Amino acid sequence: GAHVKSPITQVLNIRMAKVIDPFGNIIGLSGEAVKEEKRTVEHQPSETAMSVTFCRALSSKDDREELRGPDFLAEIFLNNEAKKAFHDSNTKKWAIQKLITSPLYGYLISRTSFIDSIFVDACKEEIPQIVILGAGYDTRSYRFIDMIKNTRIYEIDIKSTQQRKIEVLKKEEIKIPESLSFLPINFKENNIYETLNKAGYDKRKKTLFIWEGVIYYLSNASVSSTLKFISDHSPSDSMVCFDYMIEETKSISSSEPFLFWISHDKINEMLSSYGLAILDNMDSKEMEKKYLTLKDGTIGEKILTNFRFIKAILKK
Repeated sequence: GAHVKSPITQVLNIRMAKVIDPFGNIIGLSGEAVKEEKRTVEHQPSETAMSVTFCRALSSKDDREELRGPDFLAEIFLNNEAKKAFHDSNTKKWAIQKLITSPLYGYLISRTSFIDSIFVDACKEEIPQIVILGAGYDTRSYRFIDMIKNTRIYEIDIKSTQQRKIEVLKKEEIKIPESLSFLPINFKENNIYETLNKAGYDKRKKTLFIWEGVIYYLSNASVSSTLKFISDHSPSDSMVCFDYMIEETKSISSSEPFLFWISHDKINEMLSSYGLAILDNMDSKEMEKKYLTLKDGTIGEKILTNFRFIKAILKK
């Protein structure tokens, strides 16, 4: 006997609707749009990559100037329902507090800014190569296209996500640097160096490796093999930046579980074993102070306390 109050809408993988029962009560309904067995990255584009993009799009519309994110292209990857969510201030607030959570929102604002600055510095230096490991919907190559001179860029990621990204870029007529190569890969099965080598990667040239939002989805063996690849197939003074978890945490997506974490005091030992020296190891308090402080001195958003940012340099 209920009737529709608001039709079904979908934001990310959550479908929502409201009905009114025979007694006048409003009932909100929500549920996952895609069954879990079909939600792996082998079957569909990454949900977590889309969630991150949704956050970047939200932050690019943030009313607080200090927290407004730089990713003005993130919106193009969202469906129409998701886009509607951040054009209304109340819905935007609900999305940040309930769908994403404030600590995750603050964390992703900070992470984008942290890695943006490293990417920009590399372009200014005209570093020969940049490799984006698990690129997802990363837009730095397009946002900073005017800064890219002689740098060769390789975006490597799972085929399902990368294909959708390329389709959207073409549809939206986003200019892609001539020096950029899209390389599909399954990090669990394929060899990174073989994939890059076929595309012209030169292991003798200084390289920046961006490993954003990836490491905690990999097994210990995959993390070790990636660090070994960086150590074995790039020259001294090459750099890597990534974020990592310091303790076990549950993923926001059951189809993409967290598999890797390492304590704050053990990360240096791990990286040192591959010839990497830490240049920066930023904790949540440092993130809040640098990226989330408002003009009045207050912190605009709290942040996840069990994640860190790393920048390290290879010393052979």
